[in-house]
Amino acid sequence: MRNARIESIDILRGFALLGILIMNISSFAMPSMAYFSPVVYAVNNMNHIVYSFTHIIADQKFMAIFSMLFGASTILFINSIKKREKSPLLLFYSRNFWLLILGWIHSSYLWYGDILLFYALCAFVLFFFKDLSPKKQFILGCLIYLLPTFLNYATYEYVIDHVGQAEQDVIIKHWNPSNEILKQELDAYRGSYEKQVQYRAQMWSSSEYNEVNPSGGIGAGIIGLSFLIDVFSRSFGMMLIGMACFSWGVFSNTLTKAFYKKLVIYGFGIGLPLSMIGLFFNYSFDWDWKYIQFLGRSPNNIATPLIAFGYIGIIMLWIRKGNFINLQEKLRTIGKTALTAYLIQTVIATFIFYGIGLGLFGYVNRAYQLVIMCCIWFALLILCPMWLSKYQYGPVEWIWRMLTHMKLIPLLRQKK
Repeated sequence: MRNARIESIDILRGFALLGILIMNISSFAMPSMAYFSPVVYAVNNMNHIVYSFTHIIADQKFMAIFSMLFGASTILFINSIKKREKSPLLLFYSRNFWLLILGWIHSSYLWYGDILLFYALCAFVLFFFKDLSPKKQFILGCLIYLLPTFLNYATYEYVIDHVGQAEQDVIIKHWNPSNEILKQELDAYRGSYEKQVQYRAQMWSSSEYNEVNPSGGIGAGIIGLSFLIDVFSRSFGMMLIGMACFSWGVFSNTLTKAFYKKLVIYGFGIGLPLSMIGLFFNYSFDWDWKYIQFLGRSPNNIATPLIAFGYIGIIMLWIRKGNFINLQEKLRTIGKTALTAYLIQTVIATFIFYGIGLGLFGYVNRAYQLVIMCCIWFALLILCPMWLSKYQYGPVEWIWRMLTHMKLIPLLRQKK
């Protein structure tokens, strides 16, 4: 049962990793705010249709699965260390320290949309919740996940109207960047590698907001704090939920068939309409900055874990049915090399869209972005199985493992 459990987790992780690219491809291909709003750049009917479709089925949903599996892998790692009668604390922190370094390199020198850095920071705290009962982990995870929704509502009701117009203008320019700001981003990512690194550093420092409006410190602070709370709360909350689900056997595919069917029915039956309603109101409010910043994302955020569980139910039922075994095996290899595959996505996408490669940034509409995404999927479905046919680990996983344990580890598969 142990091997079956691990295989189901790997297949689910591989599925989630491919799904993440459905939304991330727009972050590689277009100005950053186009990820959040279809009215920022290249506004046309086709882009609206593709944005709406991908938002409903994918936005944050696959990341939620990935976060849950990170929580599950935390328990797996700690348990494996305990079986060798070693203290898990030092190795766990060593493991996530190197993940933090990798995330910093990735976000600073390759792509601003990195999630590894935030995962590593969450992991430093997550360790101390490992011994909670699954019920407490689940309840606490739900509360932490929903925290940004409550804070955003409170800010909308009691704070934002008391913020000066100059500070509000900063938030307005964030959600509705001027042609000048869009041109800066387009020029940076179509330009040299040095320009790209400099622009990313500018983004993280929020200096572009201060250049637009030097008095907008509070506005930039609201944007930055809201972003950090949102990312940390959603990631950490789903990790705790993932810990609980792992302990309950959700990811091991050992629960009843009826249980997984209920995940599909209730997850999609409630989550998809809720996400659609949220999107409808975003359009009804004409993507107004105040509504989007504080209220407009809430329906999708609430729908996200529901839809994520719907996907989990589908994958577990699919594994049980045993259809398309070859595809399951390919997804399993992607799941086993998830860190490498995640970085391969970045390397391929940045080569296609950034000035260091083909320089197509800002030129490709959302429909053709999905075509490119499918090509990247195809590459991973070929490369990952080929690699694991000869080697025990993905190349990045291998380096990460050696840094964690501070010793040489064989990479080649031993012949049986």
